[in-house]
Amino acid sequence: MNDLIYVCVPAPLQHGVAVSIQEFRNDLYQDLQQSFQAKQDRFCQVLDKIGLSPTIPQGAYYVLAAVSHMPGETEKERAMYVLNKTGVAGDAFFQGDHGASYIRFSFAKKDPDLDLACERIQNLW
Repeated sequence: MNDLIYVCVPAPLQHGVAVSIQEFRNDLYQDLQQSFQAKQDRFCQVLDKIGLSPTIPQGAYYVLAAVSHMPGETEKERAMYVLNKTGVAGDAFFQGDHGASYIRFSFAKKDPDLDLACERIQNLW
């Protein structure tokens, strides 16, 4: 599914989704929030453990990892280093000098995939 379908949703679809959201059970949102919080915590613990201090945006399904001490001149080079070394993909999210200090990792994955990513990224060093 193309990212634009859910990031830049057409207005009629937004109205339909708004109605259906109001009809969901409140505990559905609580369960979803708890699930994402557990995923975020699990992944950030691993990042901390290996020295890639995470920065956690509010209300996001990704974290930013501090990578300025890694090989490479740009965030793209550093993201590729992580990918080549561990098989875990992060992306170059920012542009400019400050952006070269961070790569972005999504934790919105199925638990077995996130577990595998956590295991693999620990092999970075």
